[in-house]
Formats: sequence, C-alpha cells, structure tokens
Amino acid sequence: MELVERKRKILNRVVIKFIEKAEPVSSQEVSKNLDLELSSATIRKEMADLEELGYLAHPHTSAGKVPTDKGYRYYVDNLAHRKLNLSIKAKKDIPSIKLVVNESMEIEAIFQKASELLSRVTNYLSMIVAPTIYQSKLRHIELLKFQEDNLLLILITDTGRVCKKKFAAGSNYNNLDLQRVANILNLQLREKNIKDIDAGSVKIPENDAYLVLLINKVIRLIKNWEEDSFAYNRFFIYGAYEVLQQPEFIDLKKIHGVLSVIRNEYLLMRLFMNLSREKEVTVKIGSEISEEGTDGLSLVASRYKVCSDSTGTIGILGPKRMDYNKVINILSIFSRDLSGILSSRE
Repeated sequence: MELVERKRKILNRVVIKFIEKAEPVSSQEVSKNLDLELSSATIRKEMADLEELGYLAHPHTSAGKVPTDKGYRYYVDNLAHRKLNLSIKAKKDIPSIKLVVNESMEIEAIFQKASELLSRVTNYLSMIVAPTIYQSKLRHIELLKFQEDNLLLILITDTGRVCKKKFAAGSNYNNLDLQRVANILNLQLREKNIKDIDAGSVKIPENDAYLVLLINKVIRLIKNWEEDSFAYNRFFIYGAYEVLQQPEFIDLKKIHGVLSVIRNEYLLMRLFMNLSREKEVTVKIGSEISEEGTDGLSLVASRYKVCSDSTGTIGILGPKRMDYNKVINILSIFSRDLSGILSSRE
C-alpha cells in the first residue's frame, strides 16, 4: 500500500528517532522534528492510523510507538536514502576498507581482516562467504605422499583458495608417479571450470595407463568438493560482542537467542545462499529471515567479485533497529573495495 505524503514523513521520523534512541517515539517528539505544520493531536491520529495499518506498534508500558517489520520494510524500500554513488564529501563520512595486501597474503587472511574491519565500522556482526568451489577454475594440483599409501591432494583455484584432502591411494605409488599424475591433470585441466571436470576431461597417454585408477580417484575427489560445495564453503564471521552491546539485547533470553543464531554457521550460510542475485544490496528484516531466533535481527548483504566468474557474499547481521541507510552505504563501498583488492591479485 502506498502511503500519502504526511504518513510517509511521520513514519520516516518515527523510524529514524527509534534507530537513534532505541526508545518508543511519542507524537510530541515527532512534531519537534517534522517539517509539517501539524498539531500533536493530528500527529497522534496519523500515528494511530499507521498502527492500524501495521506499520507501527506500541509497547504496553509506553504511549510511544515503535516500527514493526512492515514499517521497517517500507522505510528501507521507500524512505531510506541509498546514496550508492556518493559524493567525495559524503564518502569522507563513511569508512572505506583499508587493507595492507601483499602477494604472500592468502585470500583467507584478506577475508578475515575485511570481516574484522567491517564489524568495527558498523558495530554489528560481519560475515563474509568465500566463492563456492563450483564457481572457480582449477589453477594447480599437487599430490603428496605422507604415510604409506595415504596421499594428500592439494587443489588451488583461480580465486586463490587452497583445498586439501587426504585419501587412500589403494596402491603403492612412488613420488615420480604422483608427480606424473599432477603433471597430466595440470596440463589438461588448468583454467577449466571445476564444475565441468570429469573423467572424460582427461586423456591418459598409453605409457601412463597404469595411473588411470589414481587419476580417476583424484577426479572423483574434485567432483565431491564441487557437489558438496555448500558444506565446504569458507565462512568468516566477526563481531558477536558488538551485536550484544546493542540495548535491545539486555535480557538473558534475548542474548541466548542471538547467540544461538550467531553460533549456527549452517543457518547463517543458508541465509546467504538464498539471497537474491539480482539486487546490488539485499535487506531482510526480522520475520522475513524466516529462521528460528531471528525475529529481532536484520540482515543486509551484498555480493563481491573475486574474478570474472566467481562471486562471494558479504553482509551485516544486527538488530532490526540498525541504521539501514549507513549500513547499506558502507556495505556497498566495502563490496566494491573488496572486489578491487581481490581482482588485482589475479
């Protein structure tokens, strides 16, 4: 439902004041900060209408109003000013990601530093999901022997990700055999999409026919990584303490509820995997998250690029009373900066 201008301005003011103070907003407070010449009685009537329409609610112990999930949603979609193309002056008020990156720094270290910095500048929980294996291309394979017929497969993707897997070879191969298998696979599979790799992708010379079982086993392991990419996703999270400092999480029941969500990485991963790929920034508010324990939380997320075909997700989890305008702008800048840093390492 589209609200008339007067109701829009009153709803906007209630949301902004509640975000600032974390206390129910009265009609008197709205009237002080509203560029409309309305009496307190008229504002009370409009706020009552907004409550009846489901945009506002009021705690039983207070005459003031607070936004509902529907109210926050209307604010985010219609009232928050998303300055994604910020002026130079506006950018100075929003921190940008500043990481010292060198060629020896692994991508995991970059993600960890980025998540810590993002949490500090927002005071909320930050989360970064690395690109899935199936999005990546194979850059290099190594096979190492570490105990009798037990081998270690090391796979490096074009995104800089290093995956390791121990497995039983089934036969006693020497180091020259392992090097030969790695050479065959690297020569024929390098820069190939991991999702497209299968046994038919590799042609084995007649002189190396005795290695076919080992080569097929390595390919099956790679396919298992690709098929189990959800479970093997790398997840970087920081800022549980910052979230719990928010005033809405003062009682133990709410603290335990938030902690149960934060500790459940599978749940958080599922939230990220279900985000829209069409939107530059996705916002999910309270009940929209549709997971147990998330009623008092909101999720704001964006995508970043590691290279042309690989994308990951970066996001913020905080109270519904978060500063959406600030978070959306910070996250937009962070995702662009992170994309630039990672792309420069290709």
